[in-house]
Amino acid sequence: MVVQVTQATQAARSMSNDEYVVQEIHDILQAYYKVCRKTFVDNVCRQAALHHLLLCEESPLKLFSPLFVNQLSVSELEELAGEEPGVRRARVELNKDRKSLVDAMKILASA
Repeated sequence: MVVQVTQATQAARSMSNDEYVVQEIHDILQAYYKVCRKTFVDNVCRQAALHHLLLCEESPLKLFSPLFVNQLSVSELEELAGEEPGVRRARVELNKDRKSLVDAMKILASA
């Protein structure tokens, strides 16, 4: 649907001051409602996640108590929380490349 500019401005001109104020307040409240609705949904999701992941008795994170983690061996900790082998190899290679570049910059700076 196409609205001509003259039709749009004509509707605004034919409004009384009271009608204009009512329309303006309606638009403001509608925008406020959209923001509040999004905030409410976000807060409900956060509270649900907080409760089910951290606070409830059946929380999966209750498994990883400090006592449990202290009893794990180094290899078990590495298996649970360590980097993947490919990521570790890439990090080692990048550190070697970085060291080579720094050494090359020192050589160029002294030349």
